[in-house]
Amino acid sequence: MGEEARNNNKVEIRSWVERIDELLDASPRYVTALRSAFVRFQTPPPNAILPTAHLLLALQFLVQKIKDELDAKVGKLCLRPITQDDIDAVLHSDPTINIEHPINIKRFDEMARKVLKHVALERGKRLGFFIVGGILVVHLLKGAVRKIPVIGPTVGTVVNMFIPTTVIGAAAGIAGAMHM
Repeated sequence: MGEEARNNNKVEIRSWVERIDELLDASPRYVTALRSAFVRFQTPPPNAILPTAHLLLALQFLVQKIKDELDAKVGKLCLRPITQDDIDAVLHSDPTINIEHPINIKRFDEMARKVLKHVALERGKRLGFFIVGGILVVHLLKGAVRKIPVIGPTVGTVVNMFIPTTVIGAAAGIAGAMHM
């Protein structure tokens, strides 16, 4: 039974990755940005390959093109500039990727998808921490209001009725993540 549950988890992870790939395939913005980044940094046309030394620059250009097409808030929450550490993390997590040779558009697309997923997951974790932090701050503030002498219990009850901790805290966390 334990192995069956592990196999089900693998299917869920694979289907999640496949869904992200389907969304990227269907996105004209992604395809246009990918081609634009590749063309900008490729060697002259007969070869049409991306030198390994230009991979980081091409990925940074790709992310910037995608962010330019998105709402500024969404871009700030979901993406950040690509670093060499991101590329190294993807290479470490997937040893089948080989960037020692020049990269064609298909391999650039594969690498770009993996790096974008890596960055988006990191940003998602960051956002989650901010949301939990926002909830904690609102909870602590409501506790402080209840401790105010004389009016604390009454005001604390009113605050509890009209300010739901999880909603206001999550909103405060998202606002904090957007400004930091």
